[in-house]
Order: sequence, then C-alpha cells, then structure tokens
Amino acid sequence: MSAGRIVLIILGILFILGSLVGLAAGGGVIWASQYHKDSGGFHVTETMRIKSPTYAVVSDTIEIDRGASEALNWLGMDKVKIEVENDDPLRPVFVGIAEAVDVDTYLSGVKHDEITSVEVFNSSFDYDRRSGTAQPEPPGMQAFWLEEAEGTGVQEIVFDIEEGDYTILAMNADASEGIEMETVFGIKSSGVVVLIGVVFLVVSLVILAGGIVMLVFGVRSPRPKLPPPPAA
Repeated sequence: MSAGRIVLIILGILFILGSLVGLAAGGGVIWASQYHKDSGGFHVTETMRIKSPTYAVVSDTIEIDRGASEALNWLGMDKVKIEVENDDPLRPVFVGIAEAVDVDTYLSGVKHDEITSVEVFNSSFDYDRRSGTAQPEPPGMQAFWLEEAEGTGVQEIVFDIEEGDYTILAMNADASEGIEMETVFGIKSSGVVVLIGVVFLVVSLVILAGGIVMLVFGVRSPRPKLPPPPAA
C-alpha cells in the first residue's frame, strides 16, 4: 500500500472520529436547550433543599467578568431566576441578590451559612458556617438589594447577568433563626443556543462525509492495468 493511501486512511479515521464528537456536541447542545425549560424560557434545576439553624443562607460570591457577561448576553442567556418557598406555608420568606460587599456588611457578626457546593444526588447543599452573635435587621428593610422578593408561598426574583461580584441570600422575612426552604434556580435561554447546536451538526456531517470519502479512496484496491491491445 502506498504512503498516499495510508495518509488517506489515517485522515479519514481522524475526520470520522472528530465528526462523531461534533455530532454528539451538537446534539447535546440542542437537547440541553430544551431540557427542563419552563414556560418563561428558563432552564431550571430540580427542587433543592435549603436547611440551616442560622439566620441566613448565602451563595458563595458570584464573580462575573466582562467577557463572561458579554458572551452570555450574546447567547441570550442573560437572566437568572431564583425561586424560594418556605416549608411552613404561613411563614414569610425573603430572597434577594445584591453586591457581595453589601451582603457581607449586612451579615457582619451574624451567624449564617455560606453554600460551598451542591449535592446533586440528594438535591441539597454543603455549607460553611460563619459564626457570630449579632441579631440581623429584617432583610426587607435594607436598601441595597438589586432584586428582592418577600412573602408567603413561592417568591421569585429575576436578575440580569452583568459584570460584578454578587451574593444571593435567603432568610426568613422576620430575620428569625432556623431556615427550612425549597429553591429552584433557572437561567434564560434563546434560539441562539439551538442555532449553535445546528451549526455543530451540519459542520460535523460535512466532516463525516469527507472522512468517509478519504477512507474509501484509501482502502479501495487500485484497478488492475488493462493488457496492451494485440499487435495488428
């Protein structure tokens, strides 16, 4: 077998393998763009449990740089939704998002839990306890919230993703200790994500076709030479 045919076979195999990865990626993007999508166009998580004996539960600082903000906005994934509901339907809950420095100041000296990781299999969170002895004021009385919601039943906030450092906070509306709630997170999605998935599929199919052609030409046996015509 000639060196040229060996190169065609190798390139054909590489193209086919690469196209399969692209097809999987494109299909995955399209599937993910439709999975767990609510009527408002948000991709939502499963219901997660929030439980703490402290005054408040906060997220780790959410750091969004300009590049990430611009990329998410271009993709149409520019809004985040948080829903919170108290286990006790008669007990008002508070949920808000603010600049991280403002939340840190508000909870200075206040015992609270900070979420460090998500336990996917049991739909709960791991926490890092922040000790303190101060009694916080009701969160709804604070003026620094970028978005906030308070009351009984499901409370929801929607936040535009922009550059900055943010913290999400959940508390009892009266700032009492002992938190037992359920929460759902969601992120907005648009048709741009589906379009990206379709582009992945189309490009991958073209690469797959090219790989098959190269592989066929590489393994195909050369045609035997025809005998010379008989002498006249």
